Amino acid sequence: MCIPKDSAPKLAQTDQWIKSFDFDGFTADMKKLGDELEKNQGDADVRHLQKMVMWSNMCGLVGMLTMGLGVSIIPVVALSTFTFTRWTMIAHHTCHGGYDKCHPNKSRWNRFKFAVGGTWK
Repeated sequence: MCIPKDSAPKLAQTDQWIKSFDFDGFTADMKKLGDELEKNQGDADVRHLQKMVMWSNMCGLVGMLTMGLGVSIIPVVALSTFTFTRWTMIAHHTCHGGYDKCHPNKSRWNRFKFAVGGTWK
């Protein structure tokens, strides 16, 4: 059932700004910002990705090398950081197409090809 406009719930005092919010202007600003950021993608973004992959791999390596040395917080932090960075910083942006237009290796860093298939081919 639809709620008639005149009986819509009252907005809280902190939410009153939404009445005069310019949704069309906000949408246009976000589109403009997205277009500008897309034009500025390039080698610096690829270098940043490579640096993040390197640091992530280093965390994984430290975690693997230290996990057999007894009970310690180091492998826990290193392996959890490795897993977290792989999902949130690398896979997330790749799967949303963040490197589709700027990375030279289109077979790996493309949203439609990233993480598709098994380890062995």
